[in-house]
Amino acid sequence: MYLRRVMFQDGCHYVVRESYCDAGFWQHRDLADLGANPGQCIEYTGGNGFYFQGELEEKLRAGGMDYSSADLECLFLPFLKPHIRRIIENFQAHTTRSHRLTNTSEPELTRKQRRLHSFDKRRLHFLRCGRVDIGELDRRPWRFLNVLVDKSRDEIEHILEGMECLLRPHEMRLYLFTALHLQTHFPHHLLRNHPEALDQETVDNCFLETLCCMNNDEAYWAGMERCDRTTLHPYLARYLILFFDSDFDQSQRPEFIREFINRQRAYRRLSTARRMGIDDACRVFGVSREEAARMTGKELVRMYRRKAKELHPDRGGDKDSFIRMGEAFACLAEIAGS
Repeated sequence: MYLRRVMFQDGCHYVVRESYCDAGFWQHRDLADLGANPGQCIEYTGGNGFYFQGELEEKLRAGGMDYSSADLECLFLPFLKPHIRRIIENFQAHTTRSHRLTNTSEPELTRKQRRLHSFDKRRLHFLRCGRVDIGELDRRPWRFLNVLVDKSRDEIEHILEGMECLLRPHEMRLYLFTALHLQTHFPHHLLRNHPEALDQETVDNCFLETLCCMNNDEAYWAGMERCDRTTLHPYLARYLILFFDSDFDQSQRPEFIREFINRQRAYRRLSTARRMGIDDACRVFGVSREEAARMTGKELVRMYRRKAKELHPDRGGDKDSFIRMGEAFACLAEIAGS
């Protein structure tokens, strides 16, 4: 049982919902519409005492819901008076409550967790650990994933939305990069786990492509009926807004990333400058125009590699000379073998 904020034509309503299993798929159903203010269902008796209106409990019983007073307290905790909320939170922190999956065997728990969508597991892992390089989550059961087990798509989104509120603005873009596993679009890139150092236009395009794939992923929508698959579902549309309304935290870049980006910027500035002439390119390698024209592609590459060993900055060479040699190679490659 959970309390979901839903938009209706007349505004925002809070609806008590329940996840249930039907034909092997977890779905959700509405139990009670509480209107715009759930706090109106709470009656205070003085001091720290309170109770819930009988009308609410009748609706829950009519829906066949099995619940306790502690369940209702957890459900309405954000809407209780602050001093009462603090008392309940302190009491819950010092009360051991058995988890519903405590007695589940490890093989069964592994099976249940493997049914979770990778998007859900990666989101929850980042929210808990803040890591981009997550690795394999199906190797063994993880206790922190139990909060999503045996839940409908709607309840999973409700849980994760609540956790996402704790993210700082500069973390949102990194969170979505990790959750959608956009590293897979840069398999051989040394900085694939440092998205702030990647080409941002490429990252944006990969995000849009992956989000559209999620919108049509049957495994993600298992248990939900969708009438319109041509538009982005609200569960995902909010991520579209959050992604493009935020940016990576540039101040947290490691020093080696900043140096790498600066080198790339320097190269782009030189490469967009006046194009090197053939005679200048020949002088860089110490060959004549005729010798360059007779060279095959393999011979030109061998000459480039020999020169690169001399000029590479890691071997004591000059960075600008190394970049100029690359421009000379590109120029001579157009006439080699002609």
